[in-house]
Amino acid sequence: MVLVQLFTPIYDAYQKMISDTGSIDFSDMINLATDHVTAGAYHHRFKYIIIDEYQDISKAQYNLLQAMRKDTFFSLFCVGDDWQSIYRFAGSDIGYILNFAHYWGNAETSKIETTYRFSQRLIDISSRFIMENPNQLKKSIRASNDTERYVLGEIQGYGDKWAIQFMVSKLEDLPRNSTVFFIGRYQFDADLLKNEGRLRVSYNNVTKVLDVVLPSRPDLKMAFYTAHRSKGLQADFVFIINNRATHMGFPSKVQNPPLIDLLLEKADTYPDAEERRLFYVAMTRAKKRVYLVTTDKNLSSFAQGLKSRYQDEMKREAFTCPLCGAPLVRRKGQYGEFYGCSAYRETGCRYTRKIGH
Repeated sequence: MVLVQLFTPIYDAYQKMISDTGSIDFSDMINLATDHVTAGAYHHRFKYIIIDEYQDISKAQYNLLQAMRKDTFFSLFCVGDDWQSIYRFAGSDIGYILNFAHYWGNAETSKIETTYRFSQRLIDISSRFIMENPNQLKKSIRASNDTERYVLGEIQGYGDKWAIQFMVSKLEDLPRNSTVFFIGRYQFDADLLKNEGRLRVSYNNVTKVLDVVLPSRPDLKMAFYTAHRSKGLQADFVFIINNRATHMGFPSKVQNPPLIDLLLEKADTYPDAEERRLFYVAMTRAKKRVYLVTTDKNLSSFAQGLKSRYQDEMKREAFTCPLCGAPLVRRKGQYGEFYGCSAYRETGCRYTRKIGH
């Protein structure tokens, strides 16, 4: 327990600072409240308690709720999604939602299985991806519409520089006024964008995120997010830009300190379980399409798995009109051969692409 020995003096010094200054932190608020209720110094009058984002509940928060329920019984209504439990590093314990009845007794479960955020095909792909972990609760999600056919694409280069350059070419093709997220595993993944000469990346003091601008396409509203920060948000198109099989790739191989394992239940021992949930969150930020930005080597296990299963679809996506979704066909014109939208005569779609782009 070398880590505990190293951690103890830091913890003791922190506690002394808290005591000397008469301060409390957020954990103190929860723990002191629990002690207060347990000692009978407070009796609540709540008949019902509603908990949102229940998948992120911690042991301390659970203990407070249990103390309150033992003091005076209340009915509990929890809203959560175990597929989006991504804050284990901050103390959240997925065991409280996976084994709900063990902690709270018999309960009625109602599943929200219709989404209005993205297409059925993206649901099919992302659901199959997340349920490769057998410990996740099984769900059958349906879309309210099925307008998008090819929702998963790949942009590959011979290295990060080329991959990002090809990605910028894809941005040039996007429909007018589209919203775009670039999602990385870590904040420093934004450096990949900063190093591309055609992109302008700046910190927005209002939104507290990195705005991304492509001068040739000022109509696009674009921003960079880490996968954690993107939770709860949406954009038309998502580009996941860190798909490398490296220590700090996606999935990350940076392990949580063993001390965290001592404090949390071993509710999910599936390999890269939380990283898989985090990648699922990144994928499902897209309303229309999600692109994996990859290099020709060091491909991550997540990207490899998706490519092996959906390779044909990903190739078809590359030859689908980004404006209307119709297939692209090869044509000849005044200035040579090009790709054009096959729905030109039916819908008037005038999208074209140069050969080799």
